[in-house]
Amino acid sequence: MCSTFNHEEKKMKKFLNISLLSLIALSSLMLGSCKNEVDEIFDEDAVARLAKAQAEYIDILTSNGGKWQMEYYANSNEPGYVYLMTFRNDGSVTISGKNKWIGNLTGEPGNTPVYGSQTSLWEVITDNGPVLSFNSFNKFFHLFADPEDIPSLDTEDTDETGYGHEGDYEFDLMSYSNDTLYITGKKYGIDMIMTRVNGSVDDQVYMDEVVAMADSFFNSKIPQVYINLPNDTRWIVKNGATSILKIFREGADEISTAETHNVIITHDGLSFMNPITLDGYVIKSFIRQADGSLLCREDNTTTITADDLNRVFTIPTFVWKGDTTKMGGAFVQEVNSLKNELNDYGKRKLSSIQISYNADLDQYQVAFGCLYQKRTFYPTFYMTYELVGENQIKFHYTGQGNDASTVYAEKCPSFISYMNSMSTTFTLATSSLLAPVDMKLVDGSNYTYWIL
Repeated sequence: MCSTFNHEEKKMKKFLNISLLSLIALSSLMLGSCKNEVDEIFDEDAVARLAKAQAEYIDILTSNGGKWQMEYYANSNEPGYVYLMTFRNDGSVTISGKNKWIGNLTGEPGNTPVYGSQTSLWEVITDNGPVLSFNSFNKFFHLFADPEDIPSLDTEDTDETGYGHEGDYEFDLMSYSNDTLYITGKKYGIDMIMTRVNGSVDDQVYMDEVVAMADSFFNSKIPQVYINLPNDTRWIVKNGATSILKIFREGADEISTAETHNVIITHDGLSFMNPITLDGYVIKSFIRQADGSLLCREDNTTTITADDLNRVFTIPTFVWKGDTTKMGGAFVQEVNSLKNELNDYGKRKLSSIQISYNADLDQYQVAFGCLYQKRTFYPTFYMTYELVGENQIKFHYTGQGNDASTVYAEKCPSFISYMNSMSTTFTLATSSLLAPVDMKLVDGSNYTYWIL
């Protein structure tokens, strides 16, 4: 019995071992088959999704005229630069810009912005995601990615050979919404945006308008402007004309608290490369308003303006020049009388009228340029002044002036009439609250333009 049991037991164990090995083999085959099938399914989906995204971005870039504004930053130490790009289905792209670096390429001196436009190649390639690649050299765009020394920045201890501006020419396409593409530099990781532009826009006209916009925002003659927050605090902004803004709270120590932020001037406004936070308010971009000020997109309340108009007008270093062709009321009659009287006084001509601050007397003065035999004489009359509110200034003619004023007033009585008309309170107006380099003095029906 025992012998028979052992023999049957061995047969049973052998059968079980064979069955177990078969099951293991079958299971391995099935698992391997399932794994391959899953990999193939997910691989195919990933490839398909990437190809779909690639096709969608190509369609986005080329549709509706294919014209886009790119807000381009080469690095965090330079301002941004606007480029206008027109993408076509044949793989060509026309890139247009106007900046001082293009000026350097074309031999223009200094910081003169120069327009340049060139057609090159582009494509959307696939990596970890869709990538916009400008894959043939465009001298007006790739200049920021060119690893050569930057001649205009030459100093004894600076050589940019090997990295240049450190700018990107390939961009990860991150997302698209409401005619805006959000992109990131593939190599240096700077976030940028592209916005759709009407396909009929003329590139050079557009870029000229961008440069003109920059001039209307920050003028080197205005020493500082202000960010006006909703909580009624002001932050001083300096160096605006460089687009590398120095910002600090009004009343704070500039040296220890000021921070620098690079911005880009676009066709419609201004944007910071990275959002800034002032008193808890997050600020990224501004839109130009009809009065020349800038209004914050994020809170629709924060503005950037220059100082009160009467304080701008009384900056001691400014000389304001009157435009005799843009005067009204009594000033028209007085200017005409002056011209006639000067002509009678030895064929003299009125060449200019200027208002400026006299530091020695702590007074304002009106100087009349009078041309006589290729020489210009300046009879000058003195005024006291008082600031009233934010945009008014009150002048009072003192009855005094330089030696020339005594001589000319005797021959031309209209000088005194003019100065008496200046003895009043003027309301000041300007075409731009951010760069008030022209000023209109209004007194009822009497008005005159004064230009810095």
